[in-house]
Amino acid sequence: MTTCAIEVANLRVVLGGRAVLTLDQCPLSVGDLAVILGPNGAGKSTLLKVLLGLVRPASGTVRVLGEEVTRLTGGGLCRLRRRIGYVPQGLGGGGPVPLTVREIVAIGRTGRAGLLRRLDGRDWQLVDLWIERLGLGHVATCQYGETSGGEQRKTLIAKAMVQEPEMLLLDEPTANLDLAWREHLVAALDHLHATTRLTTVLVCHELEVVPPSCRRVVLLHRGTAVAAGSPDDVLVGGHLAAMYGAGLDVVRCGERFALLPGTVRRTG
Repeated sequence: MTTCAIEVANLRVVLGGRAVLTLDQCPLSVGDLAVILGPNGAGKSTLLKVLLGLVRPASGTVRVLGEEVTRLTGGGLCRLRRRIGYVPQGLGGGGPVPLTVREIVAIGRTGRAGLLRRLDGRDWQLVDLWIERLGLGHVATCQYGETSGGEQRKTLIAKAMVQEPEMLLLDEPTANLDLAWREHLVAALDHLHATTRLTTVLVCHELEVVPPSCRRVVLLHRGTAVAAGSPDDVLVGGHLAAMYGAGLDVVRCGERFALLPGTVRRTG
C-alpha cells in the first residue's frame, strides 16, 4: 500500500491559452494535513480541480489515492470522486427547493449509497453523527439558507464527511467569515484531523487559517511553487515577501501564525 496520497510530476495547466499552474512536484503523504497557501490567482483552486479530474492538465502526471487522474474517464473518475470529500468555495447547496441542514448533509450520503438506494438506518446515523460532531445539532432542522455563514460551511464539511472519504479537499472554507467564525472553523478542522487522521488539503490565502495540526505548507504564487515544507521552514518572511511584498513580519503564537506590517510592534 502506497504511503503517498498525492503525487504530482511536471504538471502544467493551460487555460484560455495561458499557463496558470506549473508544478514540478507536490507530494502529500497519507494522513497529512497540508495547506496550499497563496494570494488570489495563484492557482490554488485550479490545483484542487486537477486533483478531482475537473481540469485536465496540458502535460504532467497526477496520481491521487493510487489512481492516475489524467488517465481516468467516466466511471473511473466518478469512483475516485466518491473517495474524496470536496468542499468548494461558496455556500451553495440549498438550491431552488428549501432544504434543512440535515437534508443537505444527507445528500453527501446519497452520493456514497447511490441514487437508486434509499438511505437506511446506518446512513442516517452517520448523518446525525457528523451533525453532532460539527456542533450543528441546534440547527439540524433549520432551513440551510437561513443559517449563518459559519453554520453553512460546517454543514458542507459534514456533507463531505458522511461520504466516509479517504481524502478531504477544502477550498477557502473560512472565506468571508467574521473573526469568531473563522476561529470556530479552524478549531473544527484541527479537531477533525486530530481525531480522524484523514488526509486533508486546505486551500487558503491567510496565514491565520493554517491549523495547528498542519505539517506541510505549499506556497503558490502566479502558478508556481515558491516553497514547500513544514510550517516552520516555509512560513518565514523571505518566502512570504515574494508573494505579498516586503515590509511584513510573520508572528507566531504557539502553533498558529499571522502576517503583520513590519511597523507593528509586538508587546507582552
